[in-house]
Amino acid sequence: MQVQEDMIMSKYTILLLFTVLLWAACSSSEEIANGSKATNTTKEVDTTELNDSYIYELPVIFHVLYNNENDPSQYIPYQRLSNLLQYINEVYQGGIYGQSENVNIKFVLATTDESGRRLAHPGVDYVKYTDEYPIDVQKFMTDNTGTNVKYIWEPNNYINIMMFNFKATHNGQTTLGISHMPQSVKGDHELEGLETLSTSNVKKTNLRFAYCSAINSLYANTAPGGGYYQSDRYTSPTHTMQTYTSTDIVITLAHELGHYLGLFHVFTERRGGNGNDSVEPVDSCADTDYCADTHSYNRYEYEEYLKYEIQNQQKYLEPLLKRNACDSAQYQAEDIMDYSVSLGFKITPQQKQRIRHVLYYSPLIPGPKKYRTTRAGTINGPVDIKITTIK
Repeated sequence: MQVQEDMIMSKYTILLLFTVLLWAACSSSEEIANGSKATNTTKEVDTTELNDSYIYELPVIFHVLYNNENDPSQYIPYQRLSNLLQYINEVYQGGIYGQSENVNIKFVLATTDESGRRLAHPGVDYVKYTDEYPIDVQKFMTDNTGTNVKYIWEPNNYINIMMFNFKATHNGQTTLGISHMPQSVKGDHELEGLETLSTSNVKKTNLRFAYCSAINSLYANTAPGGGYYQSDRYTSPTHTMQTYTSTDIVITLAHELGHYLGLFHVFTERRGGNGNDSVEPVDSCADTDYCADTHSYNRYEYEEYLKYEIQNQQKYLEPLLKRNACDSAQYQAEDIMDYSVSLGFKITPQQKQRIRHVLYYSPLIPGPKKYRTTRAGTINGPVDIKITTIK
């Protein structure tokens, strides 16, 4: 169980990189069919059937923005994206990599485009990007001019995942993923922590920004020396982990989809830490994720502890997983809404309830709803929506 010098330090943001051997023994479960596919029309469902046992099928479209189709870090192969979605489904199914809730959702590869034309590669839209590349992801996500809306498909019918090379930031950090938080409708079904809209009747034509999750495609395909940026637990017949990598793209994608479906980080954070449109860690200790059954902790203190452990050549994973909660409890980091170093498989009951609430009531999310506002007619033109980004 050795750790290399290089190591990831914070917020799905790479400062250093490491791989360590792990003792983990996780439970096995029935395999999910690889590359599940579905049509993109929302099923008509009796609202009385919409309870926590109802299985949502959420069509996913990967928009692969590339500049050079011969670069495998840009033009991610269809089969690789199909496999990633299989692994994500296993995480959200729960009980495969460790004790976790079954959220009763299934991410499926979209089979047709917005016009109903069958896709050559289910769930994948390859787009030649002619502007500056790699792309400044923060600018892309916060652009409210309407320029980038053309890259997404109707959010009420698809979960849009952008895949492109992220431009490096001036501080040398490389972000692995970022997402928009969902919206909540004012009234009886508002969800704490989310920005609100006065109506649920919002569509792509009302957006001025590309509502999506974005993943750094530099880490979506093969790594130098072979293999992928992921743990070996996803391909193990027993789903057990022997190697851990801090740039695990499966954890990154599961994490960003958690944001897209209403989850905040388990550590203490606040809005406006890096501009009014973002949610960032803060150097304090409080419960800020609206889920009482997750452990809250001070991320800044943990990063100092992590730095100390690495400087002292810590060679075991277990100490790096240790967290000191705000209530003084010590625990092992397992939640998908934490940053590394974490095992990244756990979803708690209250996190599940937040996700289900977003599925039931939030606009711009695929699937049948329990409730719609009574305002009739189509809204023409842009709707004022506050953009909230989170990594």
